[in-house]
Amino acid sequence: MYGAIIGDMSGSLFEYSEFVDSMNKVINLKRRMEILSKKSLIDKESFFSDDTILTIAVLDALLTNKSFEPVLKRYILFYSDYKPKIEKYFKHPFSPNTMKWAKSNIIANSIGNGSAMRVSPVGYLCNSKEEVLEKAKLSAIPTHNSESGIKGAQAVAYSIFLAREGYKNSEIESQISDKFKYNLDLNLDNLRKTNTFSSICDIVVPQSIYCALSSSTFDESIRKAISIGGDTDTIACITGSIAEALYKVDRELVDIVDEHIPSDFQKKLKIGYSKII
Repeated sequence: MYGAIIGDMSGSLFEYSEFVDSMNKVINLKRRMEILSKKSLIDKESFFSDDTILTIAVLDALLTNKSFEPVLKRYILFYSDYKPKIEKYFKHPFSPNTMKWAKSNIIANSIGNGSAMRVSPVGYLCNSKEEVLEKAKLSAIPTHNSESGIKGAQAVAYSIFLAREGYKNSEIESQISDKFKYNLDLNLDNLRKTNTFSSICDIVVPQSIYCALSSSTFDESIRKAISIGGDTDTIACITGSIAEALYKVDRELVDIVDEHIPSDFQKKLKIGYSKII
């Protein structure tokens, strides 16, 4: 779960430039490559985004055995004014559609990557394939009640669970490809040169899984995820959530994250990790 937050915070500083470049139909390869030589994944300018907030919301729902929808809405409304360091990039942590959903009884059928970015606690706290798939589906339905939205959440949580169970990267790739029909036979150089900004689940999730499975360390996974551009905080968030289960996370990065996130998030994470079998 810390892996997801580290990815979010690492990619947050790159997301806005990727968004602007995409609007201008530009791919700034030099900017993308900066992450490869950056000394630390997280620095003093880094910030967490809605990816982290909603990851904690899903964790909260699991820990308290509550339905996902009311907990997600509570977190969105409570953190709707969160602005530290984020203001110079985006005015609000949540999109207008997300805020509209949180304040209403609208049925949301998004095909975006929001269901996948927040699902990591399911992969860590659930202890059977069946439970992982069911809880991932339930966590997605409130906002992403679509085939691709549900599939994205399930694929990420399932990848985490398989990694926890000791499956090799190649075995995880094979199972995810077969079960979810994702093409994970991607090319890193091609992605770096051609990938544009997208928040669509069917695009972002395979890219993120690829970045995790084609690496050999957590650090490599995150740098690779950011270097392909696009929705960098979410791609790195999803990648990090899987990479943590594969390679573990350095305590130093966890300590840095704890300096940035609310104490309540830290407490819930501590409880969450204590529940992992």
